[in-house]
Amino acid sequence: MKRVLWCVITSGLLLATAAFSQTEVFVPANDISFTVATERSTYRVGEQIDLKYEIVNISNAAVYIPREWEAQCPSKPHVWAWFETSSGKHLIPGYAGSCSPSPQTVTERIRKEAVLLKPGERLKGTVKMDTTLFGGLKSGSYRLEATLSAWTESEFSPAQQSEMARFGAPFIHGDIPASTHVRLTP
Repeated sequence: MKRVLWCVITSGLLLATAAFSQTEVFVPANDISFTVATERSTYRVGEQIDLKYEIVNISNAAVYIPREWEAQCPSKPHVWAWFETSSGKHLIPGYAGSCSPSPQTVTERIRKEAVLLKPGERLKGTVKMDTTLFGGLKSGSYRLEATLSAWTESEFSPAQQSEMARFGAPFIHGDIPASTHVRLTP
């Protein structure tokens, strides 16, 4: 009886250890922080605004995050920003891009689209905000809203997810919003 009990306990521990050591393919977006800021709080009407963003790995392990424009077609960019007027109207610009005529493997896609961030590491970038769109923004207060759109599990087959697990670190999934305020003057 002791031998059978020992075998059952040992087998259970081995299974638990194997399950625990498997790499998670996707982890929640709250493993990173996403913030946006501008150089100044006031800009002239018609002036372009550089919206700077920063992505920081705040987790205890390395994670893959998406690059700004390296999105798989026909997807939208991973970092996107727009204006919100003082009355709450959202002014969202369009985007355009060309898709690669040849299909990519998941490994090719991830090597182009993902950045590995170790704990505490950061990635910075800039999104250009054009105040001449929408017939030209008027003077007043605006909120600049941005979203970091990571991957979704549903866009990858189980075989592709197995291939992704071989990268050795999980991928962020979900969307993370951020915003800041600016004032446009005449």
